[in-house]
Amino acid sequence: MNQASSAVLTVLEGEKVRLRPFSLDDIGPSYIAWLNDPLVTRFSNQRFRRHDQASSEQYLRSFIGTPNHFVAIVDKQDDRLLGSLTAYIAPAHKTVDVGMMVGERSVWGQGIGQDAWNTLCNWLLNPQLGLRKLTAGTARPNIGMIRIMERSGMELEAVRREQEIIEEEAVDLLYYARFAARRMTP
Repeated sequence: MNQASSAVLTVLEGEKVRLRPFSLDDIGPSYIAWLNDPLVTRFSNQRFRRHDQASSEQYLRSFIGTPNHFVAIVDKQDDRLLGSLTAYIAPAHKTVDVGMMVGERSVWGQGIGQDAWNTLCNWLLNPQLGLRKLTAGTARPNIGMIRIMERSGMELEAVRREQEIIEEEAVDLLYYARFAARRMTP
């Protein structure tokens, strides 16, 4: 087993957020409401599914016994759940693909997503983990996510033209990457 497949996330501290493993206790009415909120999932394929307690628990269980991480984004001030991150690690390739949902709309535009993103990505690209490349993608209309990725030092790597339909319009999917040799800044 290599470093990337055995990394254990405990608690990571950002400036505004605390990141910790997502738990069964996090699956409650607010979390499920986010997953079913058309505005929160506007650019996610989660918008095509109806989520409930059982489907959320099943998703959480899918991380057991894998090198992947399902991470809770928690407000440092009041310990309130604000969203989640995922990190899918391919140990053989030493790569990781990251995704994020800030479900608590009241904190949108306050730098919570950027802080959570930078905190997790910097941990993932720590040399001790042995990962060489971090990737993420989003739809072109998702300006907020594009800004987060670019501010974290990720570079546009590929475009899949008119790949998905969002709000009845064919849109491009943008794929960004960052190599471990170049550290991200907060």
